[in-house]
Amino acid sequence: MTADADRLAAYLAGLFAREDPALAAVRAGHTQAALPTIHVSPEEGAILRMLIRLVGARRVLEVGTLSGYSGIWMARALPPGGRLVTIEGDERHAAHAREAFDRAGVADRVELICGAALDTMATLEGPFDAIFLDADKAPLPDYLEASLRLLRVGGLLLCDNTFMDGRIADPEAEGSDLRGMREFNRLVAEDPRFVTAVIPVRDGLLAAVRVGA
Repeated sequence: MTADADRLAAYLAGLFAREDPALAAVRAGHTQAALPTIHVSPEEGAILRMLIRLVGARRVLEVGTLSGYSGIWMARALPPGGRLVTIEGDERHAAHAREAFDRAGVADRVELICGAALDTMATLEGPFDAIFLDADKAPLPDYLEASLRLLRVGGLLLCDNTFMDGRIADPEAEGSDLRGMREFNRLVAEDPRFVTAVIPVRDGLLAAVRVGA
């Protein structure tokens, strides 16, 4: 980013993506606990919050909890009685997320399941109003298939890291995560059951409304 772009990003975040102490503590905790710094940005969290409200979601599924940062943004968007089900494969990450949900005051509306994503998704019953995919990228086509069973018509499918740090459009770039993301992008873009757009925030956020069964 240029200096002007940095100033603009700080200005927009200060107005539209303000963090309270609970959210700021989650991001600070990544450094202290040596966790991966792959959580969504505050700006992306604010967009998730808005989209969850926009579709009137009461039941949301997140695949990839990490330390709970994105989960807090989404859980706070839910109406009374709403529920976030979030899946995390690493118990250490899940422990940090549980503490974060408690601090943020959303633990009563979050169900955190520690387990393999696809195995766990197979045990869930739909319908969900929104599904946010933010886990490993190689299995994304399989996550899409599992999501189609769980997501209602009119519901929202979200996926983080669409740009893969710019490598997604580089024909020389290879790897299982890139192959998974490329195939996922192609499948969603070509599926007539979705109306899809990519929001160019941080590393790219794909948003698709399911319009057909």
